Amino acid sequence: MLRIVLAGLVVCLAGAQAGNIAEELTAAGATELVNLVTTAGLAETLTNPDAKFTVFAPTNEAIGKLPKSLVEDLLADTELLKKVLLFHVVEGEVKAGDIVNDQSVNSVEGSPLRTNIYLRSKFYDGFVTINGKRVSKADIMADNGVIHLITDVIYPFPTGNIAEIVTGDSRFSTLLAAVSAAGLADVLSGEGPFTVFAPTNDAFEKVPKETLDGLLADKDALTKVLQRHVVPGALFYKGICWKIRDTAGSEQIQTQVFKGGVVKVVSESAGARVKEADIIATNGVIHAIDNVI
Repeated sequence: MLRIVLAGLVVCLAGAQAGNIAEELTAAGATELVNLVTTAGLAETLTNPDAKFTVFAPTNEAIGKLPKSLVEDLLADTELLKKVLLFHVVEGEVKAGDIVNDQSVNSVEGSPLRTNIYLRSKFYDGFVTINGKRVSKADIMADNGVIHLITDVIYPFPTGNIAEIVTGDSRFSTLLAAVSAAGLADVLSGEGPFTVFAPTNDAFEKVPKETLDGLLADKDALTKVLQRHVVPGALFYKGICWKIRDTAGSEQIQTQVFKGGVVKVVSESAGARVKEADIIATNGVIHAIDNVI
């Protein structure tokens, strides 16, 4: 009788064992991701019993948010699709308890992913993001790794540091000139991470010409103004709340969040609205703003 009970227990335990990553993705309802993995020829990789992976897995709803034209481009270019998918995969088993705030980890694709932990406050529950995308369900265990479901696809992925992104984006040409005049280009291409609330050219045009010319000619004053726009650490849109924040200089600014997801950043001198959030760099994140603060 005891042998029969033990045999039944062994059968039950075997049935409770986790499947591989592809099987657990399917069981979790991430079927669109599994379809893309199969199309990209990565199914064998994610079912390899001799490897361990951590997958930050976009849900079906997350994939459904992608523009139709982007999905068509990915399906037509297997190598690009593979690159995008592998950007969501990290070698080794990283459980939720192992995730460190403001840490950079390398994806299998090679580009860095930035993990952030936003602690519980009166404004929101605590949560984790990966490159600004929120983890909606963590620690789905597979026999060859772990899965964390996320609310959005991580795309595009960063290809340059903050200085390089500012250099390559025509919206920030005035900011680039100011950064160069202040000698801060090397700082913004450093390891970081940094968050830059970056005034666009239109924002600089609101500054009277005489004032702007005088600022560009005064390196110390210019440096002070620019440092006011830089916050240490990578602060993504989903983690912004009402809070006083230290800047790279000696001043503080306040981030504010309003109904409808409107985000503002305010200094003692002026306030600005975030017009485009989460422009992701290899060493941090940029938020385009509509005024110089």
